Amino acid sequence: MSQAPKQRPLKPHDTTAESPFFTHINSLSRLPKYPIPVKADQALAVCHLSAPQHLETLPASTRHIKASHDFLGQARARNALDVALSMPFEGYNVFAVGPSGVGKRTQIMRYLKEYAATQSTPQDWVYLNRFDEPRRPLALALPAGEGPRFRRELHRLWDSLFKQLKRVYGADRYQSRLDQIRQQANNVQQTALNQLSTEGEALSLRLVLQDEQHQFVALDEQQQVLTTQALDALADPKRSQLKRHLRTMQDKLLRLGERLEKIANQTQDQVTTLNHELANEVVSPRVQKFGTQWAHVAGLSQYLKQYALDIVTHVELILAGEEDEFLPGLFDRVPHRYQANLMVTHSPTQGAPVVFEDLPTHYNLLGHVEQLTQMGTITTDFTLIRPGALHRANGGFLVLDAEQLLEQPYAWQGLKRALRAQQLKLSSLEQMLTLTGSISLEPDAIPLQVKVVLLGDPDIYYELSAFDPELVSLFKIRADFADVLPRDAEAEQAYLGLIADFVQQEKLLPFEQSALALLLQAASREAEDQCALSLNASALGNLLRESHQHASTEPRCRHITAKHVQAALTQRQNRLGYLRELYWQDLTRGMQLIDTQGTRIGQINALTVVHHADQAFGLPSRLTASVSFGHGEILDIERTVELGGNLHAKGVLIMSSFLRAHFGRHQPLHFSAALAFEQNYGEIDGDSATLAEVCAILSALSGCPIDQRWGVTGSMNQLGQVQPIGGVNEKVEGFFDACVMQGLTGNQGVLIPMQNVQHLILRPDLVQAVADKRFSIMPVTTVDQAIEQLCGLPAGILNRQNRYPKASVYGRVQASLAHWIQLERGDLDKAERPARKANQKTSKAKRADR
Repeated sequence: MSQAPKQRPLKPHDTTAESPFFTHINSLSRLPKYPIPVKADQALAVCHLSAPQHLETLPASTRHIKASHDFLGQARARNALDVALSMPFEGYNVFAVGPSGVGKRTQIMRYLKEYAATQSTPQDWVYLNRFDEPRRPLALALPAGEGPRFRRELHRLWDSLFKQLKRVYGADRYQSRLDQIRQQANNVQQTALNQLSTEGEALSLRLVLQDEQHQFVALDEQQQVLTTQALDALADPKRSQLKRHLRTMQDKLLRLGERLEKIANQTQDQVTTLNHELANEVVSPRVQKFGTQWAHVAGLSQYLKQYALDIVTHVELILAGEEDEFLPGLFDRVPHRYQANLMVTHSPTQGAPVVFEDLPTHYNLLGHVEQLTQMGTITTDFTLIRPGALHRANGGFLVLDAEQLLEQPYAWQGLKRALRAQQLKLSSLEQMLTLTGSISLEPDAIPLQVKVVLLGDPDIYYELSAFDPELVSLFKIRADFADVLPRDAEAEQAYLGLIADFVQQEKLLPFEQSALALLLQAASREAEDQCALSLNASALGNLLRESHQHASTEPRCRHITAKHVQAALTQRQNRLGYLRELYWQDLTRGMQLIDTQGTRIGQINALTVVHHADQAFGLPSRLTASVSFGHGEILDIERTVELGGNLHAKGVLIMSSFLRAHFGRHQPLHFSAALAFEQNYGEIDGDSATLAEVCAILSALSGCPIDQRWGVTGSMNQLGQVQPIGGVNEKVEGFFDACVMQGLTGNQGVLIPMQNVQHLILRPDLVQAVADKRFSIMPVTTVDQAIEQLCGLPAGILNRQNRYPKASVYGRVQASLAHWIQLERGDLDKAERPARKANQKTSKAKRADR
């Protein structure tokens, strides 16, 4: 269990009216007051059932309201963002914490864009080929906005170089010099061969070319070529002499071939030198001129030296068209090795970038290197490096949804690594996951300077901080977004400004005064507090759009009135009311057993709220209690069958403590009780039924019947004090609907905690029923008040003899407990007398009730 943050102690100088503490107190003093005081155990007046609203304080229309969206009710979050943006140190990133729908993303994006517009624009980044080590592409920073121009001019430089090289190498001057070099080599070769041929002819040998190779053959006296058989048929002296001459000349021919090969290599070297000289004459001036134009770019001069050297070195391949292959989908004829891969660029006047990444995968955040498959072979190069959101947001701000970030494999780890190292270094996710050795690159890391803002619910923040200690070191600023705004005249005007902003942004019809009043009531209803307004911007936006749609369907309708807003509210209730209608169908057909008239012992109408997805509605539920002889234990049937939650179990234990404190101080509790929500087949949680449960057990123990015309809700503590609960509006309306269905008698109503009176924002039909005295709502502060109202008898006050009055509810409980004690002791005759008296009194009470 996480500990609550420590509160700053109030210092002596904090007692001024300007201190934050007294500012909050003064704001509370401006909250609306009830015209009629609220008293416990008395029915509420109509003015208590909804937030007071004075139409004269509202503008006539949203046309007369200045639109505002400046962190309404979120001063704490605004201050947190101000601190984060003012801190130039590492780790001052922001985790915006708040419920979904309060507009965290919208407000933060607006704020960051306004702030970023005043900041300097970050540099552009490109990746270039590192010619001496292609696996490590070079990262180059350029002034803001110059990246696209640099890429165009670098590619244009290549085009001009290529065209000029083709012209130079296609010129007659080059061809004549090339022919001259080759002719010299041919002359030397031919002279050497001629000399060797002349020498062979003197020895009756001829130099011939067979199968593209030179070799000597023997000649006869008629200068005809001797075959091998003819040579072998010659006389021995002649044959031996010719063979000896053949071997000698063949050796000379072999040595001549080696010398000619050296001459050919020298010739090729001369050609290469010529090519490089001509290429250098073409490339160097142009590259130097390009470098002069971009002399302000750090690190570019060294790259251009390698760039020029690479073109000069590979000029033959370039001219032969073998320097690169044209890849499908890449419509750029510039060879990849001479391209510039533009990673990120910014307009010089845009300020710092603000990026929201809606799919924060590892690749989308940190970038990646794409790969191509050609003829079954995987290839890649620096032109296939793709930027991520951190590249685009570098020098500015990156906004991410925390839940989506945590859902992506390795995305959270990658973000932390980048923020810790303060640099962007690409890594292959496939290699990390599969440990494969596929081809990849290791580009230069790019320095990272970014403020990251994570958006998340409180549960996500606290769970992540518990499981990952690095969170608080990397996200040192927590911006808490509130979901409600204290309601006063100033807050109402600010809220109307928010409505006007929605109307302006969405281009809706203007809202009239009556519609604005109903919107304020709906906001208080959403906040479940007469003194607060809901800051759920999503729900407000939906209501405004739906109201506009209802008004736009009417011909010549130019304003939105309360009628249209109410139509939107009613339509939403009908749209989300399927499950609720199923329950009411069962109640109408008698499938659900609920009594709203008469009296029952150990049976009470507990009020519950059903939460399902995006809907919540109140339902009465029959809660029953049965008692018997035992040892003071209370059986929670819902908990036993694993349908009750921990909070419900806590409420039962608190109720048990209350009973022991009231009746078990001076005698053992020889009874057992069982509690059950009848016809319930789903999970139950919460302690809002504790008051109803203790009243049901007291009724079962005392034999006093409970008036079924009352619905009951409320939590309680061990001292018997009633505590507030949630969903009071839905619970009251649910029981009211049940009473309407079974027939209003004018005596029906609900018991609610006194603290929940300020949370009442009830439907108009229910308010009208209270005004017509056909339904009542009664606040209570203690269990005693509740049981007295339900049973029609005093609860009882303990006297000096530690006894309650016999005619009280608690006195009858004591009598039942005494009866069970006597049963345990075996004194049956004494045990029967108080039991008979209790039964007689109960019968008289029933007759009086009838």
